[in-house]
Amino acid sequence: MKYAIPSMGNKGLEDELGYHFGRSPFFTIWDEETNEIKVIENKSDHFGGKGLPAEFLKQHCDGLICGGIGSRAISLCSQLGLRLFVGAEGKISKVISDFKEGKLREATTDDGCKH
Repeated sequence: MKYAIPSMGNKGLEDELGYHFGRSPFFTIWDEETNEIKVIENKSDHFGGKGLPAEFLKQHCDGLICGGIGSRAISLCSQLGLRLFVGAEGKISKVISDFKEGKLREATTDDGCKH
């Protein structure tokens, strides 16, 4: 599976997690099978593109790994068939390590940010 991780820059593993999912300027795409990393610019409607962030990311990945995410985005990810994990923090390398170690949990609508 390929996972999109919101990131603050385009430095790959050394970048910091973007804590505001839809407004993060970049997404680091991690291929779980090959361990390959690719960084893409956030081209969703939040940055002048088309479509909501989850719709935009569906073209690039099968799932998302975030720190937190809003309830509406959780519902949309579910509708689009994107797996979603929450609880991430720190550098992208740590996010991936925590995911591999089972430290992140699959999101439910109860995990949605309240603001």
